[in-house]
Amino acid sequence: MAISSVLGHPSPCSPSNSPLAKAHQSTILANGRRGLEEAMISLENYSLKGKKLEDLQADYHSLISLCISHKSLRQGNRLRAHMARIGYKPGVFLDNQFINLYAKCEQVDMARELFDQMPERNVVSWNALISGYCLNGCFIDAFALFETMITVGPRPNHLTYMSALRALVGLRSLELAKQIHSQLLKTALFHRTEVGNALINTYSEFGRPEDAEAVYESMVERDEVSWNSLIAVHVQNRHAERAMAVFVDMLKEGQTPNEFTFGSLLGTTDVAIIEELHAQVTKRGLGSNVFTGTALLDAYARCGNPRAAWLVFDSITERNVIAWNSIIDACFGKNMVHEGLELFLQMSEQGTALDDYTISILLKATITHFSIFVGKQLHGLAIKGGLQTDTLIGNSLITMYAKLEGVAESWSVFKDISEPDLISWNSMIQSYVQNEKFEQALTLFAEMRLSEIEPDEFSFVGALAACGSLAWHRHGKEVHCELLKRGLVPDAFVGSALIDMYAKSMAVYDARKVFDAIRNKDLITWNTMVAGFAQSGYLDEVMKLLSLMREENLEPDGFTFASVLAACANATAIQQGRQVHTLILKSEINMDTAVANALITMYSRAGSIKEAEQVFSKLDDKNIVSWTAMIGGFVQGGYLKEALAMFDQMENTGVKPNSKTFVALLTACSYAGMSSEAGKYFKLMEARYKIRPGFDHYACMVDILGRAGRLNEAEDLIKQMPFEPDALVWRMLLSACRIHGDLDRGKRSMERILAIEPGDSAAYVLLSNLYAALGHWDGVVEVRQLMRKHGVKKEPGKSWIELHNTIHEFMAGDRLHPQADQIYLNLRGLFKQMKDEGYAPGMRVLAESLCRAVRKKSRSKLGRPSRLSKKPRERSPP
Repeated sequence: MAISSVLGHPSPCSPSNSPLAKAHQSTILANGRRGLEEAMISLENYSLKGKKLEDLQADYHSLISLCISHKSLRQGNRLRAHMARIGYKPGVFLDNQFINLYAKCEQVDMARELFDQMPERNVVSWNALISGYCLNGCFIDAFALFETMITVGPRPNHLTYMSALRALVGLRSLELAKQIHSQLLKTALFHRTEVGNALINTYSEFGRPEDAEAVYESMVERDEVSWNSLIAVHVQNRHAERAMAVFVDMLKEGQTPNEFTFGSLLGTTDVAIIEELHAQVTKRGLGSNVFTGTALLDAYARCGNPRAAWLVFDSITERNVIAWNSIIDACFGKNMVHEGLELFLQMSEQGTALDDYTISILLKATITHFSIFVGKQLHGLAIKGGLQTDTLIGNSLITMYAKLEGVAESWSVFKDISEPDLISWNSMIQSYVQNEKFEQALTLFAEMRLSEIEPDEFSFVGALAACGSLAWHRHGKEVHCELLKRGLVPDAFVGSALIDMYAKSMAVYDARKVFDAIRNKDLITWNTMVAGFAQSGYLDEVMKLLSLMREENLEPDGFTFASVLAACANATAIQQGRQVHTLILKSEINMDTAVANALITMYSRAGSIKEAEQVFSKLDDKNIVSWTAMIGGFVQGGYLKEALAMFDQMENTGVKPNSKTFVALLTACSYAGMSSEAGKYFKLMEARYKIRPGFDHYACMVDILGRAGRLNEAEDLIKQMPFEPDALVWRMLLSACRIHGDLDRGKRSMERILAIEPGDSAAYVLLSNLYAALGHWDGVVEVRQLMRKHGVKKEPGKSWIELHNTIHEFMAGDRLHPQADQIYLNLRGLFKQMKDEGYAPGMRVLAESLCRAVRKKSRSKLGRPSRLSKKPRERSPP
């Protein structure tokens, strides 16, 4: 009996002369791949003596179909080798089947080679290769072959155009898709229902519901796919009411909705529509259908109603893994952790096999609700089930490890994924960014660009975040250019990332250009631009943007006001800060903790500690930032006892201090000369709160010990630091040496500073002042000569003061301010009053400073008032 008859294909051979009469029909049908293997062995062992080659034709047809259905490239190659060995010429039909096989087995190069070698091709040959290219994501090759077919091949049929449209969706070329649409309008093919459906789906992919609707209206005949496709277009574009209108028209036309109709409609987030559809599903007896039930379950879960989702789940008679996954995900999404775990246990007890999505859901829940221990158990479960190389699970593991363990574990998972997809690359790049491994993120982004995976907007946003954090302006600009080359026009999402990158790279004008070019700005875009100007110190631009937001009827939120207040704080512009405070009180936003903290900081830095206290006292939800800001405000205002008392009060309320809190406390001790108390706090932070001292804490302690004259302890502390001390710490010791006249230690400190920062002008000045204080004028001259030799220039001191909405800027030694005479007269009066009250500065240092001032008087620099609306200067990146 012939294989062809076993497989249900008619054979031209009679049973008596069938070449494979001994093949067992039931074995081939029942054993799939093993049956195919046995059939191939029978074919290869069959003797053709006295037989015609044509007798094998039906069996060849049957076997190639079986190879395609099983995607068995190996057996297909054996079949073709057998043909070549006996001299059988396949002909166009079999060659087309082999092209189909190669494409489905992801061997498009073999398919193209066969296509090029075919002595005869028909429209099916062209369609098979074009479709094969699309199947393998080779959209450029697919459309290029389509264009060649138009020029030199047979006339395309409806299947050709449908594949061409699929290729253009992959290429994201709406313009070319519209050209294909125009070509179809000139042919009779346009009136075929399947062509109309393909056009609707194409416009759906491009987010063009109006074009999809136009195609739908022009169709002569519509089927279920037409109605369902149009409904899906409107749901995907959040036109829920229009989707329901199409559904109503469908019912009026006598069309019966099926599970796919409801599956599309239930993609909406409109609760009223979901409830109406639920009634329709129940009415039509589809509630127990697993496909419709799962879609309904998902819809309720998306709307934040897990209880309703649970009721739907209970009504599904035969639950599959998708239904279980949906209800478990819904529970975890609404923090119903216990219920989610109970369902997971029920799923396991009822014998439903876990799939990759189940484990992915549990890994996602681990980040929010469980510990890394649970995550590692799930990882082990995936390995045990042979799923460790699965892309979906791998992506979830990358994110889980990045947030709970570390980037090294994420990288290990990424390397093990057999076929990393776009999400894999993006997750790994984002993991590096989250863990502040910015250079590694950019290296991986560069590798991604060289791979077969095309970066998307999320890839570029990750790369831009890394560039911004490193302040790599030039590199960020290259990423920007690459983004534009790939046709990704910055929208609000990508645009916000570009603005943030340029602002952090001190290229605020470039940030503003991007901001102005974005058409549909959202609140995040505005906030990013406001924060960028605030971080760069451009208060006038911040205030202009705030006004512009209000003019465009865009309500600022808490983040907006916090950024504006930060800009006011940095400029100590209390009048502008008060105006913003008034706006906040008039707005509809709640005075949240972040905004209140920004107000406390602003008032504290501006010296209005009473207003800061008022905001603090009215704040119900005080967090560590609130307490630290208030402690810092007391320190800055000179209320040192109050600062220490507030720390005690904070401890009594159960709020745990952080690293910044101890910096404020140590600063208070430094100002008050309380070296013993400082030592107590320094030990307390690690002993009680497990906070390891950082650079700032060591710097404060060195300053405190130095001011107290405990120079040996200060130097020993520097040597005991668990990291390499920077120039600032040694500069503090040098300053203490100047105060207490310790020349030898001062010289040692100077050597350390210059080894780290050879051009540190402040260190030269401190050493010069130390020599002057000790009367070693030769040393002063030597330091001056060294400065000239190494090209070191002392940076002039600057100061600012706000008066009547005007910020006045001064440089050391300047006399060009309009009120300079009055200012210096007042200063002389203050010096006299200080002297009368017994204050005696180091006279040698003062004399040296006065001598320098006299020498520079004739060439003093400009110091004039500057309005708050001054034009910002672009800063060069570091």
